[in-house]
Amino acid sequence: MKTIFNRFKPTSLKVKWALAAGSAIFLAFSLFSFFQYHAISKWMIDEEENNFGRVLDEITVFFKQRGPNILLQDIYDSRDLMKQIAEKDQTIRILDRQGNQVLEIRGENDSAFYVSFQPVREKSVLLLESEGKQMLIGRSPIRSSQFNGYVEMIQPLNRYENIMQNLFWMMTITGILALLISAVIGYSMARSFVRPLNSLSETMRSIERKGFHERVEIVKAHDEISELSQIFNKMMSQIEKSFQQQQQFVEDASHELRTPIQVLEGHLALLNRWGKKDPTILEESLQVSLEELERVKRLISELLELSRADREKFDFQNAQAHAQNVVDKVIRDFQFLHQEHEFSCLDELDHEASVFVLPRHLEQILIILLDNAVKYSEKHSKIEVKLMEHEGEVVIEVKDEGIGIPNEDLPKIFDRFYRVDKARSRENGGYGLGLAIASKLIQKYDGEITALRNQPVGTIIQISLKST
Repeated sequence: MKTIFNRFKPTSLKVKWALAAGSAIFLAFSLFSFFQYHAISKWMIDEEENNFGRVLDEITVFFKQRGPNILLQDIYDSRDLMKQIAEKDQTIRILDRQGNQVLEIRGENDSAFYVSFQPVREKSVLLLESEGKQMLIGRSPIRSSQFNGYVEMIQPLNRYENIMQNLFWMMTITGILALLISAVIGYSMARSFVRPLNSLSETMRSIERKGFHERVEIVKAHDEISELSQIFNKMMSQIEKSFQQQQQFVEDASHELRTPIQVLEGHLALLNRWGKKDPTILEESLQVSLEELERVKRLISELLELSRADREKFDFQNAQAHAQNVVDKVIRDFQFLHQEHEFSCLDELDHEASVFVLPRHLEQILIILLDNAVKYSEKHSKIEVKLMEHEGEVVIEVKDEGIGIPNEDLPKIFDRFYRVDKARSRENGGYGLGLAIASKLIQKYDGEITALRNQPVGTIIQISLKST
């Protein structure tokens, strides 16, 4: 049974939307019709009872006006008058005290109904059902010295039932038409709404076949689907960029590892052939092999550091560092390690600044920037660290007088493995990962890192971090 249900279960969003819209409108219409039907039914029954009671009152008043001495002959003589008072569906009977019929005036379109006799002391109107039909039964006493009895009126609610039956079928047909029309309109609207989703689906399939360069056509509808398309295109651009960077990363890592591995392979082959007997070759090959192994270790260490920066979950609640203290500590360390350079710190802040970053990460970023400044600067050159404030953020600037970076290369130096002068970088032991690590760490704290040319020579690296 479940399999059969799933087979007929609609899978198209257009069909689901049409069914949902049609069902919702049909349900609302059904509830409205239900209450309207019962309200009209009650109103019509009240109207029938009012008219019925009015006729019964007129007949009762007529006999009261004849005085206290009403004879049977008077009752017979009132036949014509009661015919005029009674409506065509009403039956009027005059009964004696025992319930025997004295006079009967039957409606034009009415058949005889048997209703059990019940004496009453005052006017009584009841709604009964007999032989599948609803009817009103009214009784009122007649009292005089010559005749005591009752007036009995019977009125089948034929008109009421006809009207309600016609109203029921009219509401049913209208409801079915409303269901069909709403389903058609819902399906048409769903086609219009789903068209961008179909385009998105087709684009996804095309991306699966051809690659990440495909994009969804933006519909200027200013709705959720248009916003979804824009988000999708933006996401695909980021994915394509990340994929390209990943490809470049793998290619660059393979290239960087290939060179030391080839050197190691060559010297091991040399050792295998000649080094066993020649101490000079043995010593030279071992020394070169150790240097290349150290190069591989540094590369792997930087790759691990970059990977850690990508996936590490930072403790943002305790991310607060004292900028001046961290800068002073790093500069003291570099002054001790690189005495051939001149380091200085220019603090333009008028207060003790705290920035939104973990102290160890700020220290790591500054070490990367100062290490690059040392690698690409001549001995006895000046390296300056400046602290400033700009638009509520603390700016730390590292300025060197090194070889500098061409303007066209400035936006690329934060990419992985990017090096302006590859030969010079390999000599200095750099792999182009330091600035990528620094950039990744700063991005985690919603900061910004930029590179500028120093005048007349050198490079300026600026990092901006939020104050806390």
